[in-house]
Amino acid sequence: MRTSLFACAEIPGGESYHRLARTPRFRWWVPPLALLVFAVLLFFLWVGVLVVMTIVAILGGSGLAPDSVRVGEIAGLAFGLAAIALLAPVTLFVARVVQWRRPGSLLSVTGRVRWGWLARCVCAGAIPATAVAALVLVVSGEGPSDLPVTVGYGSVEVLAAALLVIALLVPLQSVAEEMTLRGMVMQLVGSLGSPTGRSAFSRVLRSPWPAILAGGTLFAALYAATHPGDAWNTAALAVLGLGMAWATWRTGGLEAAIGLHVVNSLIQFGVCAVEGRLDEVGSGVVLGGGLPLGTNTPMTLVLAVVQVGLYLLLVSALARRHGVARRSAPVPA
Repeated sequence: MRTSLFACAEIPGGESYHRLARTPRFRWWVPPLALLVFAVLLFFLWVGVLVVMTIVAILGGSGLAPDSVRVGEIAGLAFGLAAIALLAPVTLFVARVVQWRRPGSLLSVTGRVRWGWLARCVCAGAIPATAVAALVLVVSGEGPSDLPVTVGYGSVEVLAAALLVIALLVPLQSVAEEMTLRGMVMQLVGSLGSPTGRSAFSRVLRSPWPAILAGGTLFAALYAATHPGDAWNTAALAVLGLGMAWATWRTGGLEAAIGLHVVNSLIQFGVCAVEGRLDEVGSGVVLGGGLPLGTNTPMTLVLAVVQVGLYLLLVSALARRHGVARRSAPVPA
């Protein structure tokens, strides 16, 4: 039985998540070509989004009423989230067309989303997110009576629109970020080590640690380059990224990283909407998996360590209990 030259490569058998891009069709030039294609597509994608946003702003005018200003913020938020969400089809395109493999191998070792496991991860993510929110209240010395009783938006309708945009687009944005950072980046780095190489260098490249370091620290490095004075925020982002990269390798898929990312982002974006601070989203106050940044104090790092540590303990215990696959299925003899 002959296999078509145009058929995509199947998922390698018995491999960890970070090695799924090392298919029989792998060549040394595939990783740099994949990065180049991704960068070109990303450039044209964001140029297109910018053009659309400019046209909408011109056609819509610039109202001075409070509700008009808020609606403009909501529209900007929707365009920003949608632009990031479009990273998902870009990464799938790179996997299928450039790397010539099954796009589902970006998601897990089974080649698909494990929906039951994803639901458990989302529920598990709510526990550390709630614990950190309570810890913030304790540290700040605020109680329920100190919380604001009014919202920062002029009308209930505008607030409802903001929350609807967040509920619809934030999960898509979170999934796209994880597919890029913990998916494409980890697997590109993990594909470098030769499966037959016996040198120490080859063994190191085949191990999960270079992939975990790359997928876990890339966003923190980009943040440090644009915010050179925010050392504590950068450290918190590195802790979160490394924790999610390790969880991806440990559980054989992106579900664990997506679970905490979605919960964090929904909470933080929702708080910003209620308090009328959507203009702060993306400026350093809410970034990187929904972590509340902006204070740049040691407490930011402490909160990240507490949240990530608790989540990793929960996810590891759940993965053992439910027998979550860490490796792809062996190839039949």
